[in-house]
This record gives sequence, structure tokens and C-alpha cells, in this order.
Amino acid sequence: MIPQSQTVWQTLDMLARERGFTPSALARAAGLDATALNPSRRVSAGGGMRWPSMPTLLRVLDVLQVPLVVFAQQITGAEVNRAALCEGDGMLRALPFSMLGQDGVFDQNGLPYGPVWEKEASPGQWWTEPDAYVVRVDCDGMEPVVRDGGSVVVVPSLPLREGDRVLMHGPGRSPVMGVLLEMETGQTVCSFRGADMLDLSRQEAAFWLHRIVMMTV
Repeated sequence: MIPQSQTVWQTLDMLARERGFTPSALARAAGLDATALNPSRRVSAGGGMRWPSMPTLLRVLDVLQVPLVVFAQQITGAEVNRAALCEGDGMLRALPFSMLGQDGVFDQNGLPYGPVWEKEASPGQWWTEPDAYVVRVDCDGMEPVVRDGGSVVVVPSLPLREGDRVLMHGPGRSPVMGVLLEMETGQTVCSFRGADMLDLSRQEAAFWLHRIVMMTV
């Protein structure tokens, strides 16, 4: 079933209310003009209901912490295809940060793999995202950004943008959490540990960058 634009806006409004956002507050949190989501901006000059642009929708869903696949299912009335999800509904793979550099933790595509991974309840609906996983922080070298005892949710399938928090890992190298930046020399990861700058173009060993979508303390 193809949803109507009004259904899209109504669903966004419902999700925003559940999380305590007004349209203006949600727009500001998503980095948009404060009036971008106001009802008056949703109607075209001809009187028809506008569709939100995809960049706007992705920004808003990021703030609401609702995966796109879940939102699509809500507006179409579809049920979650649980057979395609990680076994254990509502669960994510989880592993301590200190174990990410071990052999047999990630497959050849950099995705979580093997029996060493544990399972824990997913915060929010991130368990619907392919290959999402949790990293438990068991060191204090990244404070105050990430504290010992906290955790992060990582979603490899999401596209990366400048300013995203990322996990950088690869075979035979120590994992790094930081912020993805665009510099004159190219993409760089500014590590949470001592603000070290890692120029991605100068990395000799293979690595993967996965987007961090949530942090808990």
C-alpha cells in the first residue's frame, strides 16, 4: 500500500508527541528552520499536502531515534519481517569495547560474527536495523564523551555524514571511537581518546567505519 502524505505527517506528529517534541522543537533539534515542520508549511500553494523531503525525513527520524524501516512499516501498516532480523526479537548483539580487536569477532565485511557476541535488549527500535550491535564501554580513556560502564549502539548499514560519531575497527588494529570530519586532506576521525586525528587516506591497514546512533552513560 502506498501511503498518503497526510499519513506521513500524522505519524511524525504522533512520534514527536510521544517524545515530548513540538513541531518547532523537533525541527530545531534536527538542524532545520524552526518553522520547517509547522502545519502551515505542509500545504502547497495549490492547497495540496506536501511530502517531506527525504533529507528532512532522515534528519527528523534520527532525532526521534526511529529507524527508517520501522517508520515505513508504521505508515504502510505493514508488520515487521522478523525472519529477516537478528534472532531474538528486540535483542542486539553486544560485546565489550576491549574485545573488539580479537580474531573472530567480525566477518570479512566488518560485521559482527561468531559465538563470542552476547545478546542484550535493544534500546528503542534499533534491533530492526540489519547487523546493528552494542558496544559496552569498559575503559575510561574516552571520558567525558563516553564513560566507563556506558554503551553505544552501532548501525553499520546507515550512511555516514560529516559530524557523525563513528566506530573505526579492522583486522589487527585497535578500535577507535570518534567523530568523522571533512578536512582539506580528506576524511579524518577525531578520536574520543585524547582527540587524536586519524587521516583515513593514510591508513595502511584495512578498516571499517560504522555509525554510532546512540550513547548511554
